[in-house]
Amino acid sequence: MASMAAKMILGDKINSVKGAAMTGELGNLTDKPTEEELEQAQLIEEARQEQESERKAKHDKMEAEREKERQRIRDKYGLKKKEEIEKEKAEEAASLAASQSAGRISRDKKSPAEMQAAMEDEDESIVDTVMSYLQPIRDKLGI
Repeated sequence: MASMAAKMILGDKINSVKGAAMTGELGNLTDKPTEEELEQAQLIEEARQEQESERKAKHDKMEAEREKERQRIRDKYGLKKKEEIEKEKAEEAASLAASQSAGRISRDKKSPAEMQAAMEDEDESIVDTVMSYLQPIRDKLGI
């Protein structure tokens, strides 16, 4: 009973597909495209490329208009671009660092690498100092 219902529902659709395949409505089922299909594919590709270039040109034009409007608003309200603000902050930081180091009484802070090198030098100097104190004692004891 279920198979009969399924056959009734799907039967017409399956037969229409079979009929289309028999009459050639589904197109050429061979692997080799014809010259006409190749020319049509080439025309389609050229049309796509042309549409893409037109879209890009339209987008560039719209972006130029937007930038023009943005600049007009910046000029009207005295605003600056983000790049200009970042450049000014960098210049201020550099001038601030230069002015701070010029008026400092103490020296600049050392980087971690400089601190490590100083510690190694200090360790060597401590060993040398201790050895210089021990040398006269060794000489007296004859060691």
